Amino acid sequence: MPDKLDFKQFKAVFCKISGLNLDSYKDRQMERRIRQLIVREGYGSYEQFIVRLREDPETLHKFFNYLTINTSGFFRDPKIYDYLQKNALAEMLKRFERINVWSMGCSRGEEPYTLAIILSELSALGRANILASDFDDQARSFAREGRYATCQLTGVPPHILKKYFVPHNGGYQISEQLKHSVKFEKHNFLAPIYQALPQMQLVLCRNVFIYFKMEVQDWIVRQLSSKLSPGGFFVTGCAEFVHDPAKFALERKIPAVYQKQSSTGRSYV
Repeated sequence: MPDKLDFKQFKAVFCKISGLNLDSYKDRQMERRIRQLIVREGYGSYEQFIVRLREDPETLHKFFNYLTINTSGFFRDPKIYDYLQKNALAEMLKRFERINVWSMGCSRGEEPYTLAIILSELSALGRANILASDFDDQARSFAREGRYATCQLTGVPPHILKKYFVPHNGGYQISEQLKHSVKFEKHNFLAPIYQALPQMQLVLCRNVFIYFKMEVQDWIVRQLSSKLSPGGFFVTGCAEFVHDPAKFALERKIPAVYQKQSSTGRSYV
């Protein structure tokens, strides 16, 4: 039976169901991934898949996970965190009494908790507001619980594991101090949410841009740059980069790490 919906129509219907606008994603890449999923799961058409998404919240949740790639890890890309600890955060803590840190697309919490650990190691956890946001309700719920299997903690150094985690049911529970240091919120960062947020000194938006069209990437970076304090830092995934960073008053410090320049173009670190 021919499909009554084409990909453009599927995107429009899906947006009404979920609130997620797939027009922002790269069409060819997204269409290929969705068609692969439809074939793999045995749906005969976009129309059949839409019916299932409407009827079954669990299928909708799995589809969200498939689209947003909820993959993370503690201390993922150690060189990035080493630079943040020794350079970026150290500099921000010298210049600001309190700092605002934002982990965008925080998934199951590994990234914001890693930041909390680093701040604690700098004796500055009490001077930081850590915001962690994700569109996925179940991912945020998991993150708030702060419970991880041993296999999810492979990037955690042994002394850090001993200091900040408690054994729990064959896995580990993040310490109460760290758990209460992170505020988890639901955000769709393709929506106009930025004006309501405070000025940030550090923003991480990692392994997200590769799925978006160039103009959407630029729009997100422009919003984020407007929320960064002069001298603040913006971090992407290691496979990502900001196109023409100077256009957004950003300067690349190391691969995947950018610093907001002052109005005079001054570099801070």
